[in-house]
Amino acid sequence: MSMKWITGALIILVVLGWGASTLLMVRIDRLNNQLQVLNMENEQLKKEISFLNKKLMENMTINIGVTAISDDDYYVTEKFFKEVVEKDINEYCNNLGYNVKFNFIVRNNRENISLVLDNLQEFKKMGIDIVIGHPWSSHTYMSMPYVEANGMLLFSPSASSAQLARGGDRLLRLCPDDLSQARVLAEALRDRGIDAIIVIQAEGEFEDDLFNRLEYEFTRRGGMSLERILIPEPLWEANITSYLDGAKVIAQRLIGSFGPKHVAVQIIGADQLCKLLKEIKKYPILYGLPWFGIHYTAKNRFFLDKAGEEAAHLGIFSPLPAPVESYSYTWLNERYHKLFSENLDFKMASRYDIAWIIARSILEARSKDVERLVEVIPMIASTTFGASGWCKLDENGDRETAD
Repeated sequence: MSMKWITGALIILVVLGWGASTLLMVRIDRLNNQLQVLNMENEQLKKEISFLNKKLMENMTINIGVTAISDDDYYVTEKFFKEVVEKDINEYCNNLGYNVKFNFIVRNNRENISLVLDNLQEFKKMGIDIVIGHPWSSHTYMSMPYVEANGMLLFSPSASSAQLARGGDRLLRLCPDDLSQARVLAEALRDRGIDAIIVIQAEGEFEDDLFNRLEYEFTRRGGMSLERILIPEPLWEANITSYLDGAKVIAQRLIGSFGPKHVAVQIIGADQLCKLLKEIKKYPILYGLPWFGIHYTAKNRFFLDKAGEEAAHLGIFSPLPAPVESYSYTWLNERYHKLFSENLDFKMASRYDIAWIIARSILEARSKDVERLVEVIPMIASTTFGASGWCKLDENGDRETAD
């Protein structure tokens, strides 16, 4: 094979390769141009879809129900929703070009469980399926059969009973359940250097569950000992002296083992333990220890009225959900204080956040359909850091974290 023939063949291959490359580049340019056109069409379609979605809700008034506990709560809640919540949400909708209005209708349960169902039935007759409520666990619990049967949705700011922590139902809660306070108590006890606890507990299913959870949380954080004194119901008839005598013996033993700075008293119960506090001054060894309570004892007027001196001396450190200090809380609290001359509490801050989560979910879903909203709300809540803090929900539809 001659060199001339090889050279000619190489030239032909180069020419063919160049031609193929040119065709490939032309093809790539053509595809890029088509892609650019498709992207432009895609953006245009998105704009048209967004426009049509907004048209779906144009000139629509969306009514949301709200329930209050009592006359005092009703007055504050109705004024707060009319003068703050509605104004903020409707201004937001207007700024984004949504020709839609949210209207919050408040009803009063008046601490009367018989009125709870009446209010729900009234909401249903008005075409309202979404209700911010109820504040109390007992009202919420008895409402759920009606809510489920009638395709409604409850979103409670403060119904904290652990019995309501059930996934797959039509109840959402922007509060942690009662048993979650065990973790908070365990952390507080250990941060205080407490190694041993004398637990004085009223008899009851919830109290038993909380003790078991506290035992788990306390020991896993290095706590060494929990000794329980169980006082049967009715506590008013119990011989308190005999139980306090037993607590005294336990205190002497634990102090001997761990030292007085590392032993505390934990009470698990509610108003019924007030009788115990009235007698505690007779037991200096117990009266001198740090005392911890649960959410029932936090800001409990009954303790202050019936055993004020003893409660003030003991302190009774108790967990209570509180709003996270943030710009959102500070901004809203200033407005709330101007209206009511008091600070915004966790329950009302949660009501505000729930209203926003519901409104944003309806706008996102372009629908008031409860089935659709149950799917959308957890996503919206997980991205919401409101006046009450981070609003992410857990698998049961309850607030995952609260400070």
